[in-house]
Amino acid sequence: MPTVPSSPALAAAHQALYRRWRAQRFDQIVGQTAVVETLRNGVRLGRLAHGFLFVGPRGTGKTSMARILAKAVNCPNVADGEPCDRCPSCDAIREGRALDVVEMDAASNNKVDDMRELLPRVYTAPADLRRKVFIIDEVQRIKEGWDVLLKTLEEPPDDVFFIFCTTNPSQIRPAVVSRLQRFTFRPLTVAEISGKLERILADDGRTAEPAAVRLVAELAAGGMRDAESMLDQLLSSAAETITADGVRELLGFADSGAVEAFVDALVRGDALAGIAVIDRLETEGRDLVAFADQVVARLRAIVVARLGGSAGEPDLPPAALAELARRVAGLDATRSTAGGFRFQLELLLLRGLPTTAPSFTPLRPAPPPPSDVPAPARAPARRRPAPEPAASPEAVPVPMSGDALERLRRGWRELVGHVSANPANRPLIEACRPVEVRDGIVILGFPEDQSFLRDIAERKKRVLEDAVRHVLGADYGVRCIATNVAALEPLPDEAADTLELAQRVFGGDLMDVAEIS
Repeated sequence: MPTVPSSPALAAAHQALYRRWRAQRFDQIVGQTAVVETLRNGVRLGRLAHGFLFVGPRGTGKTSMARILAKAVNCPNVADGEPCDRCPSCDAIREGRALDVVEMDAASNNKVDDMRELLPRVYTAPADLRRKVFIIDEVQRIKEGWDVLLKTLEEPPDDVFFIFCTTNPSQIRPAVVSRLQRFTFRPLTVAEISGKLERILADDGRTAEPAAVRLVAELAAGGMRDAESMLDQLLSSAAETITADGVRELLGFADSGAVEAFVDALVRGDALAGIAVIDRLETEGRDLVAFADQVVARLRAIVVARLGGSAGEPDLPPAALAELARRVAGLDATRSTAGGFRFQLELLLLRGLPTTAPSFTPLRPAPPPPSDVPAPARAPARRRPAPEPAASPEAVPVPMSGDALERLRRGWRELVGHVSANPANRPLIEACRPVEVRDGIVILGFPEDQSFLRDIAERKKRVLEDAVRHVLGADYGVRCIATNVAALEPLPDEAADTLELAQRVFGGDLMDVAEIS
């Protein structure tokens, strides 16, 4: 029967990588230079506050910094504000044996009773160390319990320090924040994460392609702990050298060629090509949700490049590319729909390119009449049709032709009534107008100064598509855009309503143009 190795080095190998490589001194913290210098100077000069609030994304070093600070205020061998990490106090804190360093997770200990149980420990003298340190993580989860701690935070015992860590400071009471010194931890850069990953690889005697290291650093999104967890998983594989393809394979990410092919299909409106990419990804066991994130990242990179003046494909305005990225990012992986997330991607392909403006140019306003023309009478007049002057090419609107559009315009009042069966939808449908019907898509325009209505309509597309089917008797998709609704040609019902209103106001005495002149 094999024996369990007792070597400390072998035992340490069974620890998670992020625990083995957790920073133990200020000079081992990656990034966060301003925070490190301020805290180290506070320790060196003996000018530390009694309460701290560490704010920042997960995996950026908040809890590690809290433990190092706990060492620094208890270490008897501090040199230039740096704990020695060798004395019994430092060893006890590093190994989690120090009774006077209390760590709590407020995600599960956030009730009033939890805070009340904490108070006796606050007012009890330290058992082994010089100072007591209370480190509370995810402190934004505390709600009612603050009432118990507020007075203690304002005037704690001299030998007590509080260190609160949070990813969302907006949920913490201002009265609490005002009693603490706040330090902000920024997301780490790709270069900073890559540098530490390379040190870990060198220490373990493993090799990796630079592209693989960079890919892990990018996927970590600013968090060192996530990067170390991914590298830990990669180091457990049998491969001697970690490659970029191996990273994608192990983590379920698609290769760059698949991302480029899908973006190209999305931009060109080639649904079949896009579906072929999805077929291949599913065959290879790739994560489609992660793939959607990759597509968003690629579209964002293209937008940034285009804004910076770089040419290249796809040759679309940055606004259209950004709208595509917004649509991909808006897919909901939690929706339990028939076909799952894949079907959402396919529908995205079928929608085609976003339309940011109607495919016509609004008519220019009519010029004012010459000064020698008499002013019109006060009553409205029914004007005879007059030949229109020739318009310049840019002023001629693209006609909104098509039988489907005309039928939709004639049945618009019926469509409004169908949508308004739910009264909450009536303001939404009354504000919009049909713009165009193209390639099986009905384009609806919403006022530019009320773009929020378009956003609401995007979430209620199913209701709008049902109403369109009710009027046109066929299935159409719906696309919602912001446009100059006033420039659209009036609906038939609107023209009739205008004439009826004029007749009610002026008693039906409408004059001809000849009678006025």
